[in-house]
Amino acid sequence: MTDAELISRAAKGDQTAFEVLYERHWKAVYSYAWLLARSVPIAEDITQECFLALLRKPLQFDSARVQLRTWLIAVVRRQYWSRCRRSSREEAFEDSETPDTTPGVEGELLQMERAEAVRQALAALPEPQREALYLFEFEGLSLAETAGILNIDANAVKARLHRGRAQLKRLLAPVLGIKIEVKERL
Repeated sequence: MTDAELISRAAKGDQTAFEVLYERHWKAVYSYAWLLARSVPIAEDITQECFLALLRKPLQFDSARVQLRTWLIAVVRRQYWSRCRRSSREEAFEDSETPDTTPGVEGELLQMERAEAVRQALAALPEPQREALYLFEFEGLSLAETAGILNIDANAVKARLHRGRAQLKRLLAPVLGIKIEVKERL
């Protein structure tokens, strides 16, 4: 069953249809909300608000123009920035959770260490670069979809991706044991 059919059924009160939609898309919605908010409770709230928006106004989604996941991620972004404006803050919220540090085999620890280094490096990027990288690389959206969500030109997305990747490479070089040549400007 397509997302559009499920939305139509869910809007008429079909709980099973809503559950199927939620199961298909909650992870992408929550992940992006967390990336922006850096807070589990806020990401959960935004995720809930996003799906409620879909149920309340199902006609706002047009399956002929955009995929549901892309539309939901755009709603997440609007919800997040609306929250920021309401609370008169422009900074992302800090995550109060601590990562799981349960000891395991050496390989698992190394993988966890690298994953944490990547998370920290992503967090150190400027917001525009972080958003573009996340949407394009982690959510697998196209340049056009990413540009649509961010309300910028596809070439601007390319520039943000290029700068973000270069900065990530510099930030992760010590962790990954990569030697980076620095070009000096004259």
